[in-house]
Amino acid sequence: MWERFEGRAFRTFLAVVEEGSFSRAAERLGYVQSTVTTQIRQLEEAAGRRLFDRLPRGVEPTEAGRKLALYAQRFLELGEELAGELQEEGEPRGAVKLQVLESFAAGYLWGPLRRFMERYPGIDLQVETGFQQETVEAVRTRRAELGLVPRDPDRADLRFDALLEDELVWAAVPGMAAELERRGYGGLPGCRVVGFGPGCLYTAEADDLLGRHGAAARTRAAFSSPDMLRQALLSGWGAAYVPRSVVRGELERGELAAVKTLDSRPLTHGLISLRHRELSRAGEKLRGFLLESFGRRQT
Repeated sequence: MWERFEGRAFRTFLAVVEEGSFSRAAERLGYVQSTVTTQIRQLEEAAGRRLFDRLPRGVEPTEAGRKLALYAQRFLELGEELAGELQEEGEPRGAVKLQVLESFAAGYLWGPLRRFMERYPGIDLQVETGFQQETVEAVRTRRAELGLVPRDPDRADLRFDALLEDELVWAAVPGMAAELERRGYGGLPGCRVVGFGPGCLYTAEADDLLGRHGAAARTRAAFSSPDMLRQALLSGWGAAYVPRSVVRGELERGELAAVKTLDSRPLTHGLISLRHRELSRAGEKLRGFLLESFGRRQT
């Protein structure tokens, strides 16, 4: 039964999900409420189950409704992608979703993305954040067309385009760094280790080093943003195993110091995409622009 539905019905469905109300969705779309009610009823008949729970004030999607929302969004995005692909001449159009690591985006990405949007105003650039494994899964399941990760995931189904060389270093305020220089990993048990949480590659690398050297941090602290992590380090609250790029300015100004006697590890930030799936026109433009912005050649 699904073949009789067009994009308008799915757009209506998503508007109800986002607004939490049939009446607000109708107002947003410029429909009368009966049109929205009819389209949702038809979708529920096709699904064979209820898509919304009716609440005293508004509605919320059922489990089936939440599943349908994922496919409805993909359906609409594919339509936009197709429109962009079929427009072979003129200004590129369509949507492209990029998933990035927040710590890298904060330091390096917003300037290039602003220039990209100025050059291609017809492209709808959508940016989300995620750790390495989350981004790998988003690209593999086509929830994102491109991803930006701190290390090549080394998967046969993914293409990796290197953008920027970096390294993981132990960083702390100068006094704490000097103590760690003197005591090495033996100084970490008396120190807080600050990071981005268990889903983060940097935290996993720090845990591996601590395990190899038989060391354990006194306590742990996890922050969701690079700025929070930097402020925690600047306060002398702890040490962190982070990319040099995240604390580049603080290191250059002498506000933080890298601990040279503790291990550093190389990182190569880069773009990932599905190896055997051609990028949309918008996606190819974004890939080429980012490679150009970071001085890399396209292959």
